[in-house]
Amino acid sequence: MRSQMLFFGSRCERLCMMQFSLISLIPLLLSHLQDSASPDFDAQSSASVPPSSLKSSDRSSLLAYMGLPLQIFGKGSLFGPYTPLQQLDILADHDRTRSYLVGSTNSLLLQQRDRYSDILINLDDSSITISSPSLRTALALSAADRRWIDFLTQTVTSTWDPKNPSRPTTLAYMGSEEFIRLQFEEYLLALLASVKHHLYLSPPARNPTPPTQHQLHHTHDTPDPIQDFNPDWLSFWQGTPSYALFLRTTDPHLFDIVEPRHPTAGALSVEDIQRRITQQIATLQLDSKVAATRENLGKHFVTGQKKVSTAFEKLWGDIEVLREAQKRKAEAAGEVGSAR
Repeated sequence: MRSQMLFFGSRCERLCMMQFSLISLIPLLLSHLQDSASPDFDAQSSASVPPSSLKSSDRSSLLAYMGLPLQIFGKGSLFGPYTPLQQLDILADHDRTRSYLVGSTNSLLLQQRDRYSDILINLDDSSITISSPSLRTALALSAADRRWIDFLTQTVTSTWDPKNPSRPTTLAYMGSEEFIRLQFEEYLLALLASVKHHLYLSPPARNPTPPTQHQLHHTHDTPDPIQDFNPDWLSFWQGTPSYALFLRTTDPHLFDIVEPRHPTAGALSVEDIQRRITQQIATLQLDSKVAATRENLGKHFVTGQKKVSTAFEKLWGDIEVLREAQKRKAEAAGEVGSAR
């Protein structure tokens, strides 16, 4: 995605560590940062060619065949884990720098967040602010994504050792750093395979490769695994040079190598609905205001579908009333500010 991501924090070491930790979740990216220092660099795009062979027992060979690392930093992109004020002109030049991941300890960037960031990660108060509504929609998690991230966070939390964060309390693989990285690797491989499978099932006008008789026969009968991923995020990605490079340098049948299936794919469940409601309540900071209704909702889940519907209607009614109250309060504050 082409966005401006700003990390802010008063501790320089933690600021840089968090950014490197983030990009390290994309397999092989740390060893392919040759284009990250300037928005004018684009060596990866010009040098990349489709792999001529695959050795499935070799992890590096498999990752390269699947198109990893994805091109995150290329023409028009910048990675600056500690960005000095002298580079602000580069960040503000949107014709030259269309996306970036940068960090700063200077509160000047925090004060001008709307100018220098679409996404602001404030490490001092542990907050994330996404200013663009369309970007916020694209970054929302699908039901399968929520199941996946819940599984990951619960596994890490249940094995976390505050005295020694580098290893789980169980001294086992589950919850370890390697476990976390391989979960992200599995997710990305499943995503890339699902994208290719989606193109395989698409009408010929959208498919860059000629359809086969087998494809034409199964187009309407085979479920599309891409539906378990966020379609808005995929639309954003499909408009980037990273996606174009991925199509150009990978085999159209990657789904024959890696199963095109979300790691936690499945139909919408009661747990998914409860998780969605919890997220909405947390987003609106309504925990104390609708606690009684939420408790009542949990009881109704056990007694039957009719009562569940009634409880949902009551909950959403409470949320909408409070949402409108917050909106009116914000509008009133804006009018007072304008009058001043």
